[in-house]
Order: sequence, then structure tokens, then C-alpha cells
Amino acid sequence: MYSAYFWLVLGAVLIVAEIFVPGVFILWVGIAALATAGVALLFPSLGAWILLFFAIVTVLTAFVGTKVYMMITSAPSTLNELAQQLVGKRGVCIARLDDPEIRIRIDGVEWAALSDGDIDTGDPVVVLRFQDAKPVVRSA
Repeated sequence: MYSAYFWLVLGAVLIVAEIFVPGVFILWVGIAALATAGVALLFPSLGAWILLFFAIVTVLTAFVGTKVYMMITSAPSTLNELAQQLVGKRGVCIARLDDPEIRIRIDGVEWAALSDGDIDTGDPVVVLRFQDAKPVVRSA
């Protein structure tokens, strides 16, 4: 009924079309067509059953692909959360104020910070967390 080459060309066309069409759904249908091409190549006598195989694989790839895509795109981002971006960063203490308040410099930016331990001017520090909108640092 349909040769392996038909499915191979259909899969390639659908995957290339994915580049030009918004969304991601055509990709899963294209992958299903390529899988169907492999099965049609190995079992050329399947006839119309190959359409059932294509339908089942399309549903499976769309389901699994959508779940994977959602996991990838819903990863938490710290793009607009400066506090989370600074946690773990290293800097240097540039001034001691009233204990536990100090001034630190991280990547060329000065911050009022709270020390978590004994820190002197010039000591390297690392940001542990934020408390009251100030980074809490310890000696690195």
C-alpha cells in the first residue's frame, strides 16, 4: 500500500515543515512517519496495518513529546530574580560596618550585606541566601 520511501519522505517533509510552522506538534507526526518508514522497510507485507501502526505511534510520540517539551520549557528561571542569581556567587568584603553589616562587591557591584561569621575587609565571601533584601555571606 505505502512503501517505506513514502513514509521516509513524509517524515522528512513534516520535520522540515516544523521549522516554518508555529508550534511543535508536526515534529511528533514526522517522527512517527520516520518510525513507520523503518517498520515498512522491515515488514513490507503489512499492507493497510501500517496505517494503524502510524496512528498508534503518532499518538504515542505526541503524548511523550508533549510531556518532555513541557518539562523542558517549564524549568524555573531566575531571570528576573536578582536575589536567586546571587546565591552562590563569590565576591569580596570592602568595608566593615556595625556587626553583622558589611559592604561587599560582587561582579563590580557593591551591596550592603549581612555577615554570617567573622569577615574582615578584603576577605573573599560567598552569598548564602537573602534576608531582609540583603545578601547573607560567609567567608569563602
